[in-house]
Amino acid sequence: MNNINPILIRAYREGIYVVETQNPITLFVGQCNDDLGTLLKEHKVSTAAFITAYNPYSKIKTDQENLEAQSSLVKDIKKLGFKYIEGFGQDVAGNWPREISVLVLGITESQAEVLADKYAQNGFIWIDSIDAFPSLRLRLPIGLPSSKELSDWISKLPRHLLDKANQLNPIDQAWVMSVSDSEQLHWLDSEAWDLNKVWPLSKPDGSAMGVGTELDRVFKLIAAGQSLIVRN
Repeated sequence: MNNINPILIRAYREGIYVVETQNPITLFVGQCNDDLGTLLKEHKVSTAAFITAYNPYSKIKTDQENLEAQSSLVKDIKKLGFKYIEGFGQDVAGNWPREISVLVLGITESQAEVLADKYAQNGFIWIDSIDAFPSLRLRLPIGLPSSKELSDWISKLPRHLLDKANQLNPIDQAWVMSVSDSEQLHWLDSEAWDLNKVWPLSKPDGSAMGVGTELDRVFKLIAAGQSLIVRN
């Protein structure tokens, strides 16, 4: 079975995803986007998926192969009756060529999964909230890093976290490797958690609930008798 290297997952999470509206909208995984929220409201939808047919399973294809696959994807979207807006995805470091993509408006998550699987994609960006919160949806299980990748990662951690990283089981090590440096520090150093700071919204494996998530922080604040400001 195919799987996804945690370093590649991190690249997906740290990538930029641009919707080419008149004033382009740049999406980042895990960050609400007001402009995207406005766009969804204008089209009277509450869901969207940002998806591509480029480079199946992250294996580089020729421009012609990618364009043909993308054209086929767009035809499938039209058959389903959804509106879409063109865009592109690109990693921050610029190591990967730009991938033409589309933001599909009003699609369901299961329909997006079918399209992602048909075009052999490791995942797609999913939006399903009024706050227009983009999240990464993976279609394959995470893989274990090579011994060198694991060693390189651990060697760059702060000294006081080395033992904690080594004590994690291999799958948990892979998941922690797949998030940003700041999140890595959060998951490896529970003694340093600060109730006054926002915590990650989900665990590294994408699950929304669990110790150390933002929901857990809110529960702890409530238990401590602190008042919360609720946004309308």
